[in-house]
Amino acid sequence: MDDDTEYAAIGRQVGRFIRLSERLFATLKWSDAGRGLERPAYMLLSRIAVDGPFRLSALATDVALDLSTVSRQVGALETAGLVRRATDPTDRRASLVEVTDVGRDVFEENRARWIATWQELLAGWTPEERQIFAALFTQLNQSLAERLPGAERQPGTTSERDAR
Repeated sequence: MDDDTEYAAIGRQVGRFIRLSERLFATLKWSDAGRGLERPAYMLLSRIAVDGPFRLSALATDVALDLSTVSRQVGALETAGLVRRATDPTDRRASLVEVTDVGRDVFEENRARWIATWQELLAGWTPEERQIFAALFTQLNQSLAERLPGAERQPGTTSERDAR
């Protein structure tokens, strides 16, 4: 394969992975406490539970969503009792969004389901194949993170916990 074909093939497979993983995510059964939340709300809950607390603006930047979308989804998470706002100790005029105990439980339960799904999908792979794939996928994500503006300031850019 020449380089153009190889890069195009990788690009196609990454795009296919994104589409298929979104469809897979939509089929999973989630915790009753989180039922009715939209996909972006789950993504935000995950980010807050793993690397929070966040200011809304920092969270919006981290997940590459419009601030109004993040604000609406965080509102839904607050209504569900999964997150709460707290005063930012570095700037008492600002607030941080942090996970509640119920939110952490919902996150952990749903994360366990997500991991179980991956265990099922990769059951036919050898441990060595899974380790190689995890290392290469981590390397790809790190390259992506380093290319983004402000990557050095983004929480979780090198976190292995992002694999959920």
